[in-house]
Amino acid sequence: MDEEYSEDERQQIQKLVSLQKVIGIILVKWVWFLVFVFLLLAAAFAAFLIWHTATSEHRYSATTRILYTPRQIARIQNMSEKQLFSVLERASLKRRLPEKVSISPRERAGLEMDLDIQQERRPTNLFTLTANAPSLINAVKKVNGYAELLIEEYVSYRTQDLENWRESLRIRKQNLQAQITELETEESTLKGKAGVVAPVETLTMLNGLLSDQRRNLSLLSVQVASEEMKKKKLESQVGALGPAVTANAEAIRKKSAEIAAVDKELAQLREIYTDKNPKVLGKVEDRKNLMDAYMAFLKEKGIEGVDVSAVDRVEKDASELAECSLRLEVLKQNRNSQEREIADNEKRSGELTALIPLLERLRVKRADLDQSMRNLDEELGNITYLEMSMRNDLRQIERAVGADDTHPFRIKNFILAIAGSGICTLVLTFWILLLELLAGKVRGGKELCAYEEVYFLGSLPKPKAMKEADEKDFLGVVSLKFVNAEIPKGIVLICHLPGAQVQPKFRESLLWSLAMAGAQSFSLEVVAEKGFTPPDGAATLINTVHKGLQGWFPVANRYAMAPTEFQMLQSDLATLRSKYDHVFVDISDGVRRGGSFFEQLLTACDCVLVVVGADKTSRRWFSYVRRHVKVVKKPVMAISAGVSASVVRKEMEAQ
Repeated sequence: MDEEYSEDERQQIQKLVSLQKVIGIILVKWVWFLVFVFLLLAAAFAAFLIWHTATSEHRYSATTRILYTPRQIARIQNMSEKQLFSVLERASLKRRLPEKVSISPRERAGLEMDLDIQQERRPTNLFTLTANAPSLINAVKKVNGYAELLIEEYVSYRTQDLENWRESLRIRKQNLQAQITELETEESTLKGKAGVVAPVETLTMLNGLLSDQRRNLSLLSVQVASEEMKKKKLESQVGALGPAVTANAEAIRKKSAEIAAVDKELAQLREIYTDKNPKVLGKVEDRKNLMDAYMAFLKEKGIEGVDVSAVDRVEKDASELAECSLRLEVLKQNRNSQEREIADNEKRSGELTALIPLLERLRVKRADLDQSMRNLDEELGNITYLEMSMRNDLRQIERAVGADDTHPFRIKNFILAIAGSGICTLVLTFWILLLELLAGKVRGGKELCAYEEVYFLGSLPKPKAMKEADEKDFLGVVSLKFVNAEIPKGIVLICHLPGAQVQPKFRESLLWSLAMAGAQSFSLEVVAEKGFTPPDGAATLINTVHKGLQGWFPVANRYAMAPTEFQMLQSDLATLRSKYDHVFVDISDGVRRGGSFFEQLLTACDCVLVVVGADKTSRRWFSYVRRHVKVVKKPVMAISAGVSASVVRKEMEAQ
């Protein structure tokens, strides 16, 4: 399980466990005092509450209820139960109660405490009113007056709220009317541009007319194409000879008539005579001459191969060509006129097509504005309806006629007394723990055992607290435990904390136990150089003066050793460690705070033996030693000195 935590986490857990054990030891010490304080405070609080209830101005308590059931209208939001409660619970309303009920000046001063309103959880629209008074009649009067005051305040507040709402709706209505007027002006302007009252109907009619005109234009185009083809055909028929033939048609007919007359006469003569008859020959010659003259005339006019029938045909084709040209010109004129009308109508249609969406958007917007206007009118009507019905929204269910009498010996007083005394006792316990941890005394062996990093050897009894034989046995047990401790004990720093007094017999017992275990020990005392006189016959190491198994190491400054002096100490300790199994380093005037003297001694030693005075050594001193030992990471052994004989016996029996 420990492998799951890091070294820092394990140290934190160990520190917390040690603190819990120390707190438990402190609480055991003070438990009876705290129980006594708790009972004393509970009795005092109970007596006070009983006396206060018996003489209280709030002895009688009257209760009534008011119910909130507003009319529900979709577009107008009602006050929620939470909003209503925030309005009704104001302290200023309680101070207005004298307007409804006549009460004494003394009761007026405590109205905020005498009156109370609470919202029920279910249903949330139910509110409970409570009024306290020294008499039953006053309690009933105050609670009923309080209910009337809250109802009137709701009506006033809601009236003002609805009036503000109405004013905002009026402003919105004015804005809507201004928008409608602006919309009508814009619509009138667009219709003026369109030039018609009903642009949609006009556009529909115009589109139908354009369809007919385009169809007629298609027919005219077909007719023009037909006439043009006919004209081209006639022009090809008349050709280049047409004008010449038409211009000389009378002469051609005349000459053709003369030739026809000669042919007629020739035919008559041939009926009578033969071709050799002079008359026939003369007529033949005449006809030839006429034909030659006719051909010469045609040649002169640039006409060849034309007879009377050709002249008629050419004249007919020319006449038809003239009529076709005239018709073609009329058709083209009609087509051009039709195209101009179509272009004008298309332009007009485009203008109407562009204006109609604008007019449609204006129409939709006008419909929305009209709907908004109707909604506003409906809301204004609803506000009027709510104003007429709001007096029934909040009503008192039933008037209070009686009040409850608060009995002095009620269970609530005892519960409050126990709770108050418990809180005070907890606060006192906290302060006791704080003072004990900061400035208290070490309790003894139980507290030393609470620290897992401390190896507790045992307790030493007070001098002359028990028989000499028993005392010797107990000292021997502690010494033997030191000998058997699996801790490096080469150089042992002995720390006598303030308040700790160790019997001289313990040192003798400890040395005797070590000697019995085959270990040779040396005692080194760190003393002040000033006033130190070496004993006669003493030898000197580098700086240590020794005589037999006792040595002295003089220092110039007991707050910090100079580097050279510290090196001398380390060298002397190394020399002593090579000669003896155990070297006990003791400070003649005990541990001092400040400076680095204590840390230097800790660095030079293998372990620390802390001597604590039970109920005499401050926890701050012990924490000071533990903190420095933790920095150098040296094992710690502890002895509790000055313990009573009974406690020592109990510890021995427990072992």
